[in-house]
Amino acid sequence: EEINIEISKVVDFPYTNAVKPKGPFGLWGKATWEHMPSRKIVTHRHDKALPTNKITTTKYTCLTFLPKNLIEQFSKLANVYFLIIGLLQIFPAISTSNGVPTIFFPLSVVILISAVKDLYEDLKRKKSDAEENNSKVECLVGDVWKTKRWAEVLVGEIIRVNRDEYFPADILVLATSEPKGLCYIETKNLDGETNLKHKYAHKDIRDDFRNNDACHLAKSIFEYEGPNPYLYQFQGSITNSKGEKIPLDNNNFILRGSSLRNSEWVIGVVAYSGPHSKIMLNSVKARAKRSKVERMMNQCIITIFIIQVFFCVFSALYYNSWYRQNRNDIPYLGIDESGTGENSPSYILFVRYGNWMLIFTNFVPISLMMSLEMVRFLQAGLISLDKEMTTGDLRTIIQSSNLNEEIGQIQYIFSDKTGTLTKNLMEFKKISIGGISYGENKDMSPADLKALPAVENVDFEDSQFFADMKDSQNSDKIMKTLQHIALCHTIICEEKNGVRNYNASSPDELALVNWAKFSGCEYLGINEKNEMALKIKDQVEYFLLLNVLEFTSARKRMSVIVKSLESAQIFLLCKGADSILLERMNTESPDFAVTNKNLEDYANIGLRTLLLAERVIPEEEYKAWAKRYNEASTAIKNREKLVEDLQEEIEKDMELVGATAIEDKLQDEVGETIATLKETGIKVWVLTGDKIETAINIALSCKLFDTTLEKIIIDGKTQEDVKESMRKADIMHQVCIEEHKKFALVVSGVALIYLMRDDVLSRQLVEIGDLSNSVIACRVSPKQKQEVVSLVRKHKPDVTTLAIGDGANDVNMIIAAHVGIGIKGVEGHQASRASDYAFGEFRHLRRLLLCHGRESYRKNTKLILYNFFKNMILVLPQFWWAFNNALSGISLYDSFVLQFFNLFYTSLPIIVFALFDKEYDDRVLVKNPRLYIQGMKGKLFSKTLFWVWVIWGAVQACAIAYLCVFAININFVVSDGFTQDIYMLGLVIFSFDVPVSNFKVLLFSNTHSVLSLGINAISNLFYIINIPVFSAISSIAYYKFVSEFFSIPGLYIGLVVVIGATTIIDKGVTELINFKIVKSSSSVHPLSQKTSSKAEE
Repeated sequence: EEINIEISKVVDFPYTNAVKPKGPFGLWGKATWEHMPSRKIVTHRHDKALPTNKITTTKYTCLTFLPKNLIEQFSKLANVYFLIIGLLQIFPAISTSNGVPTIFFPLSVVILISAVKDLYEDLKRKKSDAEENNSKVECLVGDVWKTKRWAEVLVGEIIRVNRDEYFPADILVLATSEPKGLCYIETKNLDGETNLKHKYAHKDIRDDFRNNDACHLAKSIFEYEGPNPYLYQFQGSITNSKGEKIPLDNNNFILRGSSLRNSEWVIGVVAYSGPHSKIMLNSVKARAKRSKVERMMNQCIITIFIIQVFFCVFSALYYNSWYRQNRNDIPYLGIDESGTGENSPSYILFVRYGNWMLIFTNFVPISLMMSLEMVRFLQAGLISLDKEMTTGDLRTIIQSSNLNEEIGQIQYIFSDKTGTLTKNLMEFKKISIGGISYGENKDMSPADLKALPAVENVDFEDSQFFADMKDSQNSDKIMKTLQHIALCHTIICEEKNGVRNYNASSPDELALVNWAKFSGCEYLGINEKNEMALKIKDQVEYFLLLNVLEFTSARKRMSVIVKSLESAQIFLLCKGADSILLERMNTESPDFAVTNKNLEDYANIGLRTLLLAERVIPEEEYKAWAKRYNEASTAIKNREKLVEDLQEEIEKDMELVGATAIEDKLQDEVGETIATLKETGIKVWVLTGDKIETAINIALSCKLFDTTLEKIIIDGKTQEDVKESMRKADIMHQVCIEEHKKFALVVSGVALIYLMRDDVLSRQLVEIGDLSNSVIACRVSPKQKQEVVSLVRKHKPDVTTLAIGDGANDVNMIIAAHVGIGIKGVEGHQASRASDYAFGEFRHLRRLLLCHGRESYRKNTKLILYNFFKNMILVLPQFWWAFNNALSGISLYDSFVLQFFNLFYTSLPIIVFALFDKEYDDRVLVKNPRLYIQGMKGKLFSKTLFWVWVIWGAVQACAIAYLCVFAININFVVSDGFTQDIYMLGLVIFSFDVPVSNFKVLLFSNTHSVLSLGINAISNLFYIINIPVFSAISSIAYYKFVSEFFSIPGLYIGLVVVIGATTIIDKGVTELINFKIVKSSSSVHPLSQKTSSKAEE
């Protein structure tokens, strides 16, 4: 009673967990997680100052959409340019549109289309958010469970999650349906693991929260660290009803996004809600990536603007000079000759410069970005619908369609191995015990196998093992090894309908424990007393589980400390990577050398290896260590470091038990895919956690390496060792080059640590890697994967990189590359969320690059160049013709009708081309990887090609202007004998521009379908139909022009002459350019090599 009175006095403290926004009225933004304090709450008492559980991943709200989207739209240089042009059109002195900002109409259309696209994408995010926020969960209201929306849940609230439901927030487990307080969760949305993990309610608090009344009355004080993105870290404590302060760790903590499996219910108190939950702090923000083509396009736009300025300055100076020489001959213009105003040189320069700036507005193609974005969006849809890139019901997901052409220029691929190249489905193959390797033979009959327990993930048929287990000098060692494997794990054993199932946190553990069962040592589970039960030769033995020292990517090992209830001895059982355990073992064991040789043999055939070790711990030593370990586990500060130090202390002086070998099977068509990609000239780097020997043999099996390659290995334990290894590697690679030998580079994770610190050595590594056939990096951490990608980008800034992976540990690598690919496979969806493209299997990468990537690059670059070209033939006829009136800055076109050229008359044919044109059949592209080279070398879009298209556009513009004048010059008069209006000349030229531009698309198209020909014809017809419409509008310069226009005798002859002349010359120039491209890409045309008849067809 005294304790309860004391607790009741302290639970009414004011909450101080929230951090106020920075600055006056919070204008400086919210505090980041690094600046948030540790928290202290009372169960069933809500902290309303903290954020609710509502999540928002959208970029906009109803109030912010308009201003934020406009800011985003006008962050694009082209849109700012056209905004300035529109403002200039308002000034009457320089306006070519009578002071009407006609450019605002097409600008508004472009911005509207982009805004609608942004809104559509944001509405999809909003819909996803709404589905999650409106999900239901049971919350304790008073002493009754009531259903609430996820968005309404608050920190401090007690919730109940039922079987197969998702956890709405990060919670501390208070009680579960299981007697021992255990629950089983799946965390694939967080860390990619599909195997079940166990969490538990601490035994000293679970009885306080077993039922509604207890939950309602219990007032426990929960102290824990502030929000952070570390998925595997949690430190806290809770003061229970007895006044005891109980340490809490990650085993008592469940994250939002996890799902409850194999347990009926879990009761917990909300620790982090909504934006402060770990999954939200780990969420990858949308990244603005631009392709190499788009970056060059922006440079071209700047170049075009500089050309425009040059033309404007030249035209203004030319007119000023002409006016000075001829002003006495033009009194009919009524210009004030007083020396001020219209007669002022500076005024004339300013006005004429402004006139020409507006006339040349369309030098910068306003429709380019709109067409490109629309094409990319639709291309992404076509990729998503590609049935050959579908795995089951999983289609390809495109999250960055603006990189479509980038995947046609890839030069480096960085790939994870496990789960990306392999299936992450493990099979137990071999084991070394007492220096003897078992599993070498497969000599057991079907009857022998049938007599053994039926298990999965085991491919082991060596009769010698079972003979030695029964009667040999090695039988005791075999039993010790089986016992070690059956105890050293974190597997959850569940019995349902008389069938015992294992739920493992890793496929390796599942394969090992299944093999132990297969061999006669079955793990039966753990009871309420924390006793692990093993069934050996029909007898059950019990071991008290004292501690679990869990596996992490940094430790690369896991251990359990158990006490045999039969012998009362305390054992430390450890398994892990040999590179880690060797430092902590007694290497003087008589079996050590032979076991080490067996490990090398296993690695040489591509198997994953683990070393098994143990240590007998004296009881007094264990008690002293356990006391300090428990204190470290309850520490609020530096808990992780204290625990790691104590784990290191106990995991020492271990004795060898044995070594295991497990096979991770390759995915379908991995070898063929890698071989095809290498044939294009793409450099493939595989980054793996395997040891060097294993990695080399995996590389051989997946055709990354072949037996003809010289292998250059960079390894070492110290900085001096690595420098020496690097020196030898440099000599070897030079010898290989001189002798024309191909070589492969192998580098270890330890060597990378030292290489990354030295800029000279790291540059040398990249240079050798660039000259090698393939590269494989072994024993690398997730951080090193990202560093390798960044290293190549740093020292080779002009190359385009792609990273592909399937797990949470690949996210940094995926983000670091130009293009990130996520595999939606066994290891969950975190990699796919962070990626630009995601699909189900590695083999789809071949089709993505060779078909969709190559074609997107080819067609999108053509679209860009075409837009520059067609604007040349639209704008420059005015310049060429203007020499007839001293470049006086008079536009030939009606400014309103002019905007229709890009928006309606010439936009659809190029879009249809970019979506449906095919240079080769997809089968030909896959069978002829050399066709991909044009993108890698950037042959279809360069500064040279840009100038070719611009100059050729200028030449055609000149031809259109003068051929047009020549064709209609003789009888260009109205019915009463007067010469036609200047705008009639402009209408004739404009009428030549439209078909010439559209026919240009047909010239460079490879396929002509009903759709492409129909759209081209409709675009031209639509323009012809519009002429009478314009003639009926009094505010347009072409008012009442229709009858006179169609009756011009030379119009039709001129149209045939202009289109015929430009088409014939254009076709010849195009063929010459294409010939040069093919010749520079390869001395032999890619399809001139021998291919199968099917591919040739």
